[in-house]
Amino acid sequence: MPRRRLLGRVPVAVLALCAWTACKDQDKADIAATKTSTADLDKRCVQLAKVCGDKAKHVEKITAECKQAVTKQIANGCADKVIAGYDCYERDLCASGDKVWTIEDLRLLATRHGKCVVEQGAIRACTEK
Repeated sequence: MPRRRLLGRVPVAVLALCAWTACKDQDKADIAATKTSTADLDKRCVQLAKVCGDKAKHVEKITAECKQAVTKQIANGCADKVIAGYDCYERDLCASGDKVWTIEDLRLLATRHGKCVVEQGAIRACTEK
């Protein structure tokens, strides 16, 4: 009888060990992804500012505002949604010649033209969690 109890507990112990190991590895992967995402978003801020900024001082201002917003967006796990939004801003707004002075101008311009609505909604929903 004691042998049967021991053998019944072995699969449970192995399962618990596997789950613990997988979770530990996942935490490390999440931390690495967050660090990568922060660096990626900082680069995307610079790129967005260069494409959409009107003058050099506006490029600097957009970059600074964007990097400040990135901290909150990364904390909420919204990096992929933010990058999609920035891609949309560049592609649908700034590529057509529209230039802005601040990051808020991008949001207003997108709303005015009815563009990037889905991306803006996804970013808003994610950051408000």
